[in-house]
Formats: sequence, C-alpha cells, structure tokens
Amino acid sequence: MISVNENVTKYVDTLLDREEEYGIKSYYLENKATVIDCGVSMPGSIGAGILFAEISLGGLGKVSVVPGIIDSYYINFAQVYMVQPAIACLGLQKPGWKLKVEGFSGTAYGPARALSQKPKAIYTAIDYSDDSEVAVINIEAQAMPGVKEMDYIAKQCSTDPECMVALVARPNSIVGSVVNGTRAVEWAMNRLLQLGYDVKNVSSASGACPIAPLKKDDVEFIGASFDGISYYGLAYLYVKARDDRFREATSQTSKSYGKGFLALLKESQGDYSKVDPTLFAPARIMVNGLQDGSLEAYGKLDPAMLLGSYGLKS
Repeated sequence: MISVNENVTKYVDTLLDREEEYGIKSYYLENKATVIDCGVSMPGSIGAGILFAEISLGGLGKVSVVPGIIDSYYINFAQVYMVQPAIACLGLQKPGWKLKVEGFSGTAYGPARALSQKPKAIYTAIDYSDDSEVAVINIEAQAMPGVKEMDYIAKQCSTDPECMVALVARPNSIVGSVVNGTRAVEWAMNRLLQLGYDVKNVSSASGACPIAPLKKDDVEFIGASFDGISYYGLAYLYVKARDDRFREATSQTSKSYGKGFLALLKESQGDYSKVDPTLFAPARIMVNGLQDGSLEAYGKLDPAMLLGSYGLKS
C-alpha cells in the first residue's frame, strides 16, 4: 500500500527550494526536526497554499486556484481532484488531531496522522495505515512548534524527530485560506461516514469552493471560510451505486441551515463541538454511480449567504 508520507517528500523539497519565492521560511531545530513557517510570521502565498494543501492530501490530490464570478464579484476558488478520497480526506486532510503540549495548542492533520492513527476509529473505517520513518505533518496554529512539540509528535508517530517535517500556518492566512477552500470533499466524506455509509465505495472525487477573504480576527475568518463550504462548496463523487444516504449529506438538511457560522460560533463560545454537526457539509453534491450510470444532485448553492458572510452585497 502506498506510503503517503514518503509520497509527499517531493512537495516538501519544492517548498524548501523556493522559500523566498513562496514567502515562507524553514527552521532546523536542535532535535534535527524541520519546521516550515507557511503563514504564522511569514506572509505565505497562493503557491505555498497549493503545495500545503496537496501535502495535506498525501499527494493523492491536485489543487489549483481558479477564478469564479458570483453576482459580478471576482472570487478565488480552490479546485481539487483526488484518488482514494477516503484516505486522502478522512485519513489525512481532516483536522482530527488536537495538539496540546505545555502551553502550545494547535490542530494537526496531513500524512503523519496516518502514522499516529489519530483517531483510531477513522483508520479502522478506511482500513489504512502507514509505516514510514519519514513523517510530514500539517499544523494549524498561532505559533510555531519547538523542540518539545516536535519531540511529542515524533513519539506519537513512532519515529525520530530528525525524520519529522512540520508545515505550519494560521487559519487566517493566505495558506490557511487556500487549504480551507479545498475541504468541500472532506466535509462530504465526513458527513457520509457519520451517516454510516462505507466511504471506501467512493473511488474518486473532485471539489470546488470559494476561498474566503482574510478577516480582522480568526473567528470572523473561520465563520466566512466555513460558510463558503456550507453555502457554496461543491463535491462531485464517483461511487459504486446510488444510496439514499447521499440525500442527507448536504448542509441544506441541517436544522441550522440559513445561519452563518460566525453567529453559531459566538453562540457556542467558539466550541465547534456545540455547533450542529450536520451543517458541516457541502452545499451541493453530485453523485455519479459507476455500476448503474446514475447521476444525482443534492443540496443547493446560496450566493446571498456567501456574499453576506464575506461582507459583500448581493
């Protein structure tokens, strides 16, 4: 089986070879771990965001940034297509590993999650593991990890710090915004997993989603970014056959539909776990059956909600 960590080393090499061009900076720590600032103190760039996102997918997906027009406004869209989406989205891209190490906090995702097997239930569901010595982790955080954090991550991944590479960006950064724009398929796959669907039946997928503009604070940005997925994110899935559960896999079926994530996050005091989980779904899903040739469409796009969230008038 493919090693997603070894699969992304070429992407990491590209980032390291083009640091100045991409607006990033790498550091070689005392424990010999490598950390790359892609959007904490450094500005980052769209190019860095594309590579950061492709690394988070274990090299199983390709990302591009394309223009879109919504009610005469020029909006950047992230476009992604992938193979083995159960592994790429749920086993890697899903921000499923909460890091808390002596004052440092962040969310980890990407290839090294497959080494840590966090959370184990997902890897049981998708039947995947990696045993690479090389470990590449994406981290969403407000500060750069140091020696103690990288020692901890390496231990959880059963490898040595010198084999670790961490790419780090704030959500409210150019890189963070591009990455969040690639999550429409991930949200669809996660929702289907919650509904009891065998996600391994999705053989290939693509997605498109607006890239949220940067905001004055992180909560406002996260609200706009999540609204982009729930109210304008699209996923196209190739599956074995049609299944009634796809009808429940879009945000339109949520009792919270019509509310913006910023308001919901304020109501929950920033606690994501208190926000209705069924709203964490793309706006629109297209499902193409490989066995029966069916093509079904679920959900709808809501440009007014999106533009309102971005601070634009529809």
